[in-house]
Amino acid sequence: MLGSHIQNCPNLPNSTAPSAPRMRGHVTVASFRRGMKALLVVASCWLVLVAAQPAAAADAAFGAFLAGLWPQAKAFGISRATFEAATRGLEPDLSLPDLVVSGRPAKPERGQAEFVQTPADYLRESSFNRLASQGRQLMQRYRPTLTAIERKFGVPAAVVLAIWARETDYGRQADRLSAIRVLATQAYLGRRKEQFRNEFLLALKIAQEGNIRLADMKSSWAGAMGLTQLLPSDYYKYAVDFDGDGRRDIWTSVPDALASAAKQLASKGWQPGKRWAYEVRAPKTVDCTTAEPSVVRPIGEWLKRGFVPTYGRKLDAAELAEPASLLLPAGL
Repeated sequence: MLGSHIQNCPNLPNSTAPSAPRMRGHVTVASFRRGMKALLVVASCWLVLVAAQPAAAADAAFGAFLAGLWPQAKAFGISRATFEAATRGLEPDLSLPDLVVSGRPAKPERGQAEFVQTPADYLRESSFNRLASQGRQLMQRYRPTLTAIERKFGVPAAVVLAIWARETDYGRQADRLSAIRVLATQAYLGRRKEQFRNEFLLALKIAQEGNIRLADMKSSWAGAMGLTQLLPSDYYKYAVDFDGDGRRDIWTSVPDALASAAKQLASKGWQPGKRWAYEVRAPKTVDCTTAEPSVVRPIGEWLKRGFVPTYGRKLDAAELAEPASLLLPAGL
């Protein structure tokens, strides 16, 4: 992949964060204050009573939805005891983004930070300096583990640590939401119901197998879990018991979490000894529409079209022959 530090491409879509709504209207006439206070108390009680009815109906429907998942859960090997422990008294979390709730205005989908923030916001130098400093310390602390991971999966220690850093700030940004509640809510009201129904059932299976207690299974708003953030389906594809304790513990075991991230990269095509990208300067005549993964050319062809490697880098014949697509992280 070729990456270029270029800005404001007119052919690329831009996203604009919606501004927060402003509340207006203050009672300022002293003679009305007492009467208005009483009226507001009555109105508040009325609003609570009115709102309680659809909430109760929603909870009943949610309970029926969960009960309807039991046959599928049983087919996944989930015991009745585990299913009941996970779903008994469970209520939907309507505070989650990306839900489709009847009677509630649709909100824009919340994208991942790396896709909706500008590079300047997402790649803050001050943040990177802090993460890099701690990363060097962790490199020494976990050197035997990182060396073993690279030997097995071919992914360098720096790359594995970078994933840990960006996903959870080396574990400091701990997930606080119940994964079971998040996944059940997304399966019931989310935009991708079928996907999250499967993720919910797999999360039950993870607990069923004793990998983690239900109460300790925390996740992000989208159901990703652990130090390096895996969905339950990814857990079953990539999670590794690298510390040899008999559990694939991506939540508290650093060796397991980092090895799982490395296995995921290797499974998705990581090739040891090869760069994933080359930074280049773009020509003024660049066609922005070519900056997408489907447009693939040998690196040598890109260079013939006016792209120039930064820092005076010279590419050998093998590198020039490698296929690459163009990435414009900041537009043109």
